[in-house]
Amino acid sequence: MQIFLVIFAIVSVAQIVFISLGKKRLRQISKVLIIPPLLGAYITGAGFELFFPITALIFGWIGDILLLRKDREIYFKLGLSSFLLGHIFYIITFIKCLGNLNITALAVSIPLAILLGIITFRFIKPTRKMTNPVIIYTIVIETACLLALQIFISNLNFAGALIFLGYLFFLVSDLILSYYAFRMLKRLGAVFIMSFYMIAQAGIILGLVYL
Repeated sequence: MQIFLVIFAIVSVAQIVFISLGKKRLRQISKVLIIPPLLGAYITGAGFELFFPITALIFGWIGDILLLRKDREIYFKLGLSSFLLGHIFYIITFIKCLGNLNITALAVSIPLAILLGIITFRFIKPTRKMTNPVIIYTIVIETACLLALQIFISNLNFAGALIFLGYLFFLVSDLILSYYAFRMLKRLGAVFIMSFYMIAQAGIILGLVYL
């Protein structure tokens, strides 16, 4: 598993360097290479459920590839759909990992999630055509975040913390990506999007391995 994590770290650093230097072609190549080593790390390191986390990663990988052309609406929508499916498979994974729900945590976190969703929508300001997709996507990723929090509360260990923090980073990455989807993407914005995204995927996968 370690060799795959080393490869992932090298590719991740390369991705940020290529974005910072404005090397578009190299950035695209390195982006396509982000998920495969995480797949290798999970397959070689996981001691339980394989199908759903692997499928979540694969849809994330497809989303990465499609969003290379996010300037075209069709590719942005397909990429969004692919990531949506990835989040759904992570949700299924988390449900299978969960025992009893912490009702107190749910009672506090659900209103906060709704408030965050409203703030997020106003921050992104999607076009009329993209309003419903953005709302659906926000509901799904926040549901995944709530379940990740439940896993952390249920276990109170490092693995649970990795999963929860990973999904928080995922939420931030997608928030920035969604904001720039309707505006000119700045180089610093791209650095933040990919940095948070790579940390998120790594955190979730490592958390699941050690859970």
